[in-house]
Amino acid sequence: MKPFSSVTVVKHPLNVVWVTIRDRLPELVPYIDNIEGITQLKREELPDGNIRLDNLWQLDSNLSSIRAANLARDDLRWIDRAEWQLHSHVCHWQIEPHFMSGQMTCRGLTRYEPAIGGRGTRITFEGQLNIAVRNEIGASSFLDGTLLRGFESLASTLVPRNLRKLAEAVSIFLDNRPPS
Repeated sequence: MKPFSSVTVVKHPLNVVWVTIRDRLPELVPYIDNIEGITQLKREELPDGNIRLDNLWQLDSNLSSIRAANLARDDLRWIDRAEWQLHSHVCHWQIEPHFMSGQMTCRGLTRYEPAIGGRGTRITFEGQLNIAVRNEIGASSFLDGTLLRGFESLASTLVPRNLRKLAEAVSIFLDNRPPS
């Protein structure tokens, strides 16, 4: 299991950042590098005010590194299942990749807190990545030993980096919105 974490500050108030990321995520796609699309699959509003969301993310299949790896377009998708807890401003999430489905788990939480005297938001992102490769009879393992550790290290670096890109995207999005 490989833990990871990241902290970033957005120069917009907590409630604005919280609602924008939770409710307007597909609108942020033009501001997120290497993401082709985000589609909300499910939204469930719970009696306690919490909200459960399932979003399908699509990585840009035109990236040269993706083409070189010969991955299918469907391999470049993942489902983000999240519960947004209204009163604590914490989002518990789990990522289900289409690639290596059933062999990789990635889960954690994102905490949103006031920063910059209430004019900003500190976003703390913490999670764990686990890859459990099944070695089926008659088949060689796709990842083992050094290669497995290398892939875990790469993935646990990319996930927090993508959060920073999301934070940058929400800042640009909010900076460019028309005045209310």
